[in-house]
Order: sequence, then structure tokens, then C-alpha cells
Amino acid sequence: MTGGGAAVTERGIAGLWVAAGLALVVASVSGVWRFPALWPTVWTLAAWTQVGAAAGTLWTTLAVALVASALSVALVVLWLEATPPAWDRAATAVALVPVVVPGLLLMVGVYRIALALRLDGTFAGLALVHAWMALPYVLVTLLPAWRRFDPRHAWVAQTLGRSRLALAWQVKGPLLAAPLASALAVGFAVSVGQYLPTLFIGAGRLATVTTEAVTLSAGGQRATGAAFAVLQALLPLLGFALAGMVGRAQAVRP
Repeated sequence: MTGGGAAVTERGIAGLWVAAGLALVVASVSGVWRFPALWPTVWTLAAWTQVGAAAGTLWTTLAVALVASALSVALVVLWLEATPPAWDRAATAVALVPVVVPGLLLMVGVYRIALALRLDGTFAGLALVHAWMALPYVLVTLLPAWRRFDPRHAWVAQTLGRSRLALAWQVKGPLLAAPLASALAVGFAVSVGQYLPTLFIGAGRLATVTTEAVTLSAGGQRATGAAFAVLQALLPLLGFALAGMVGRAQAVRP
């Protein structure tokens, strides 16, 4: 595909996302909307009032996503630092298990493990499962940049007597801030979007904006479900916006 064709495709996809987002926003503030009217005849913020009343769900979503993304990035960095590149193919095959195995089948097995370990319905159990689900995406995001890191930086640091931990923290970390921020944003977005893992491991005691959006939509509460869906889309968007700020700051750094 040529550069012009790719740009047109990207603009088309972006337009579809914007249109879907606007439709959700309109649905979240619509009251009475009779067919075949083009717009609702009554506008209301009642759905957003219910979202505000469910602040605990939002904080649970944020806390689980932050812990899961940080844990998945930490595990990937430990792997990349402690193993040779020749092992990456085997690690990628194992890490992709949450992606290739059917979600329902996978969660049934994970739930049995969580029951045995008494992690069902706990914040720790939910964060661990979300981190596992985010791990393959974080690995794919971070692996190329980490493996392409110029080894001459490491050689200079070692000649100055820096330890391997200091090298990773003081040299690689700042130089790879943009890929790390992108990996965190990806892990955060994956965690926010998890439905089945939250449903199984949360055991009805822990809910996120995703489970609320699906439940409300299935129950016919269109406006409230749309409001939670807007929130579900805004949270990853905020994460990617912050990652973009880190990338731009690193690009202009002398």
C-alpha cells in the first residue's frame, strides 16, 4: 500500500472511531428518543449521575489496571534483562497463550486455580490475572526496542563501574522511556478492557467499568451503559496520551 493510501486508510479508521465515540456520547445523554426522530426529544445527565455514584467501580478499574500494567512491564523487563535474545521465540510462544486459547476455556481453568489459592474475589487475584492477560501485548510492544538498544551505552556504563541494576535503572530506563511508557499504556488499556477475567476472578465482588458497561447494556439500560462505555474508552485514551507526552518529551530532549 502506498503512503497516500495508508494515510487515507488511517484517516478513515480514525473517522470511524470518532463517529462511534460521538454516538456513545449522544446515547449517554439521551432520554426519550422515539423512532424515526433523528435526535432525542429529551436530553438528560441522569446516566452520568449514576456513573458518578459508582466512583468505587472507577477506582477499582484504575487501581487494577495500574498494578497489572506495572507488573506486566516489570516481568517483561526482567525477562529481557536476564535472558539472551535466542530465548525470545520460546518466551513469546508461552506468553501468547492468553491470546490464542479461547477466553472462556482459559478462564474456567484460571478460576479453578484461583479457587484453590483462595484468590477469587480479591484485588490481588484480579490484578495478577489482568497482568497475565496484558503480558503478551506488553512483550510485543517492548521487545523490539529493548533488543535494539545500543550495547555501547552498556559498555561505557560498565567501564565506569556501574552494576547491571544501575545500568538498567539509570541508563536503559531513561533512554527507553518512550517504549516503556507505550508498554505501560498498552498494558493499562488491555486491563481496562478485560471482561471475562474480571467476571470470573472478581467473583461478583469486584467490578470494573467494562463489566458494568456490558451488564447495563444487556439489561436494556442504554444511556447508562453508553456512559460507562464512554468512560471505558476514555481511560485507555488517557493512558496513550500520557505515553505520547513522554515520547514527545524524549524526542525534544537534547
